Amino acid sequence: MAGKEADTRERLIKAALRVFADRGIASATLREITVEAGANVAAVNYYFRSKEELTRTVLEACLRPINESRLHSLEKLVALNGDAAIPLENLIEALVRPMVEQSLDEYGGRSPVRLLLQVRALPQPLTNTILANQFDSIHRLFVEALGRALPDLTREEIGLRYDFARGAIMQILGDLDPAARDLPDLPIKQARLDNETLIRQLVHFIAAGFRAPAFASP
Repeated sequence: MAGKEADTRERLIKAALRVFADRGIASATLREITVEAGANVAAVNYYFRSKEELTRTVLEACLRPINESRLHSLEKLVALNGDAAIPLENLIEALVRPMVEQSLDEYGGRSPVRLLLQVRALPQPLTNTILANQFDSIHRLFVEALGRALPDLTREEIGLRYDFARGAIMQILGDLDPAARDLPDLPIKQARLDNETLIRQLVHFIAAGFRAPAFASP
């Protein structure tokens, strides 16, 4: 692809991410995206054929690098530990670090996180399929590895705590986005957490949750 065409396509992807994150996929218009990108409406049809294909491209562009990094980290841990269970904190860091480091956009915000939160809150067949393709296999690998690290917990308990962990990651990153309202009694933005401190705090918190005694039904 010629340099000018590649630049236009990349500008459309970045503009769509910002507009989708701010307005929601359903509410965003192609005109808003092309104005943000400095392109014309015909450019979307030329590069992506439809808004659906643009949506797929945007979600894959921001999610694939995160999950590829998670998979790479997990594979390194498996190679390092051989047949032994991977230490819990190492597993959790492999889950947390890519999302923390790679969800920052060029403006210092967390537009991939805001978009993902919207997609999860307003599920549609297209976005459900994209999320399944991007996340299902990596989630299974982490749940299996966590099960080996925590053999006293059932698979159901591991799966539930894994979902709690994912929620904690997304909640804190969403709250740290400059566009998010700062809760008056929880001044998280004022804490000015750098990525490394944030990663350590999340790993510490999530590990404690996984190590809690198994839940006993009444």
